[in-house]
Amino acid sequence: MEPKLTNVFYRTGDALLKAVAGTGPRLIINQGGQGSSKTYSILQVIYNHLIGAPATKVTLCSYALPHLKQGVISDLDNILTTFNENLGVIKSAPSQPIYSIGKSVVNCYGVEGNLALAHGPRRGILFINEANRKITYEVFDQLFSRSQVTMLDYNPDAEFWLHEKVIPNFPHVLIKSNYLDNPYLPEQELANILMKKGKPGFENWWKVYGLGEMGKLEGSIFPNWRHGKFDESLPFGFGIDFGFSDPDAMVKIAIDLKKMKLYVDECIYANGLSSSELGDRIAKHADASNLIIGDAADARLIYELGRRFNIKPANKKSGSVQEGIKLMQDFEIIVTDDSPNIAKSLNNYVWSDKKGQVPEHAFSHICDAIRYYVSHQLIGRNKKHIKVYN
Repeated sequence: MEPKLTNVFYRTGDALLKAVAGTGPRLIINQGGQGSSKTYSILQVIYNHLIGAPATKVTLCSYALPHLKQGVISDLDNILTTFNENLGVIKSAPSQPIYSIGKSVVNCYGVEGNLALAHGPRRGILFINEANRKITYEVFDQLFSRSQVTMLDYNPDAEFWLHEKVIPNFPHVLIKSNYLDNPYLPEQELANILMKKGKPGFENWWKVYGLGEMGKLEGSIFPNWRHGKFDESLPFGFGIDFGFSDPDAMVKIAIDLKKMKLYVDECIYANGLSSSELGDRIAKHADASNLIIGDAADARLIYELGRRFNIKPANKKSGSVQEGIKLMQDFEIIVTDDSPNIAKSLNNYVWSDKKGQVPEHAFSHICDAIRYYVSHQLIGRNKKHIKVYN
């Protein structure tokens, strides 16, 4: 039987080859929607790598062995059947499956959120299936530290430890996929996915399981965003929210009033910067000709930065937060792929008091930076006719 290989297989396989050779990151992350083939393709890649390779220890795991048996182990059995037994594949110990593929041994187990189970011998390849399901960062860290190459997959229904502790700190390859990447998807499954497209109440489901993009916390203030390229043809400026123990957050922003789109690109998101360090960071993105709207709460910092940049204080009059939020909600917000903290902030920015229109302080810094610039440009003007310039 001819194996069915999707582009997820080829992208993941290329990443594994580079990781094993030491020319690419040893962490390979597969984020995908329903039916994208991410799990199946990872297993095909592992099998393909092991045939003819030197002896390698491999671990396949998820939060529980029954879950692993229903998904990963069932898929691996199908793959072995496809390639058939004359390639030297032997299965044993069905209660805790162990596979012999070529010269290599593949162990399968559930970690059950138990840190003790993550301690053990070192291995060549680790695959964590549905890493966001009951697997803690501490378990991941122990498994990752004992593995030459780590592969993991998940449906992006919400952010978890991967986005806060791993992606910002570890070199990695991120492979995104959805149903469009899998031409072999059964017709009935494809129909079940497509029937939710554009249906009221399924917006978040479609984003996560249809498109394979990061979902939004229910009740988020800004559900009106998606990833895309920054429109460099538009005039742009910057918003900045000052911090120190909290992060300094600076965003590049362009407003397209004709199409009602707001383009945002992450520039700075860092804690503990001195005034001079912040100025040097700003200078990497803006010069004296660019308009910057900054947090009016720190008049001294506005004054100091004003010696080098065209920076003006944001309007922080009573009601300005609610007014600015309403303006931003009128736009489709386009977030560049290089802006992980913007995406995280928009996903997690919620009301602490919805009736009183008071947003949570957590995840507010980037949202405030965007709001300062948008409010400065649009409040008090007829946004249907104005052209936004620096």
